[in-house]
This record gives sequence, C-alpha cells and structure tokens, in this order.
Amino acid sequence: MLPTERLRGIEAFVATADAGSFTAAAERLHLTSSAVGKTIARLEARLGARLFERSTRRLRLTEAGEGFYRTCVRVLGELADAESVLVSHADAPVGRLRVDAPATFGRLKVWPLLLQLAAEFPQLHPQVTFSDRFSDLAEDGVDLAVRIGGPEPLPATLGRRLLGYECLRFCASPAYLLRHGQPRSAAELAGHDGVLFGRADGSIGPWQVAD
Repeated sequence: MLPTERLRGIEAFVATADAGSFTAAAERLHLTSSAVGKTIARLEARLGARLFERSTRRLRLTEAGEGFYRTCVRVLGELADAESVLVSHADAPVGRLRVDAPATFGRLKVWPLLLQLAAEFPQLHPQVTFSDRFSDLAEDGVDLAVRIGGPEPLPATLGRRLLGYECLRFCASPAYLLRHGQPRSAAELAGHDGVLFGRADGSIGPWQVAD
C-alpha cells in the first residue's frame, strides 16, 4: 500500500472519530460518506482490528480504536509541524514551542512576553507549563525553560543564557511590626514568624541572609 493511502486512511479515521459519524467526517474531508466508510473498512481490514462500534445513532471507538486514535492524532500533529517548517520560506519561527517556567514568575513575567511573541509570529504556537519542580527537560520534551536560582548542572547538550538577577527582600506588614517589633539584625529574625517557600517536592526553602 502506498504511503499516501495509509495517511488517507488515518486522516479519515481521525475525522470520523472526532465527528462521530461517516456523514459528518465526509463533510469535513469533502468526500462522500460512502467513500469514508469504505476507507475505514479497508483500514480495519489491514489492521485486523475493529476500530468502531457501529450503531444507528453514532459511532463509538472500541478499546483498540481509542489506542490507535491517540497515536494517530500525535503522528498527524507531528507531520503538520514538520510540514509547516518545510513550507515556510521566511526566517520567522514556526511550529510548537514547549516552554516551562516557574509558577508565579512565569505567569507574571514570562507569559506576557510569550503573548507578544505569538502575536508577532502567528505560525509559532507556544505550549506553556508553569511548575516549580525541576524536571528533566529532555524527557519532558521542553524546548525552552526559565529557571530561577544558582547555576545547577545542565547536560552538555543544553545551552543557557543569563536573563538577569533577582533581589530578595524581607517584608512585613505594619500591623505585624506593631505587634512584634521591628528586627534590628539578622539574628533577631529567628524569633519572628515567617512565610517560607514550599517546593513541589515537599521541601521548604529556608531564609538565606547574606553577610
């Protein structure tokens, strides 16, 4: 079977699963419902598995069909990304950009910049996750990560760029200072209440005071 015929069968299968009927899928694909039905039948025969439970009202994916559907959606998405890169003759970035950033900093600082980037380059599609855990970037398929902290070791295959420095301050409300007094030295902080940063792994980030 030619590769184009294989892809045509997959495209018809995904469209049918999404639409819930041969007729609706045929309208999306600009084909007849009979052509879509025959394509699905040939695909099931080639795979040796029934992909749909057929009823008079609606089609429903079988267990095998659900697994095959997830794979097909991923494959078609990757093909679309590859095609968008190849057909683009401009220097503008295209395709999916997987970004991971710290939860609070990411929403306040990174997200507005990504919105500007997406507006400037419509063919770029950022997929953003906000998390305070230090994940395996390669394993999670992350293209760009924003991190706050010291120079932790990175794999040799990954590049890094310093974006700036942060300044940490100890703050308290006026009401708290009226009740407990204002500390005059770093040693006095030990006797005061504090809000500590809790990480995703359950650990607590202690206060760090530079000499």
